[in-house]
Amino acid sequence: MADLRLVLVTPEKTLFDRPVASIRVPMFDGSAGIYPGRAPLVGRLGIGELRLLGNDGVNESYFIEGGFIQIKGEQVSVLTGAAIDAAKISRKSAAEELEKATAEKASSDEEAAIQARKLERARKLVKMATVD
Repeated sequence: MADLRLVLVTPEKTLFDRPVASIRVPMFDGSAGIYPGRAPLVGRLGIGELRLLGNDGVNESYFIEGGFIQIKGEQVSVLTGAAIDAAKISRKSAAEELEKATAEKASSDEEAAIQARKLERARKLVKMATVD
């Protein structure tokens, strides 16, 4: 079976385009694992960890902020608003972001939805943070 080819794109740039053995992505309603031979899919991504297993057996993780995924043949395209290498997420800055998001107060349904998204983002950043 052929390798998967992952293309990770943000509005600023294509972060990478390379072969991988497998991918796990956060969907808006759960998560999905992708292996070679997967059926075609177009789906909405959630906030969280994109994990990939390289052909060299090394795992890599990225924090992504929603977007879309398309699987067509062995090509997997991930289009996201932002992607951060998990190895570069600071525990201190993630904790500060969570503290700030927790302190905010919403006065409307729209503000409450925005605050919920900020809290979700901050909690997942804290969970993925690896740098002191």
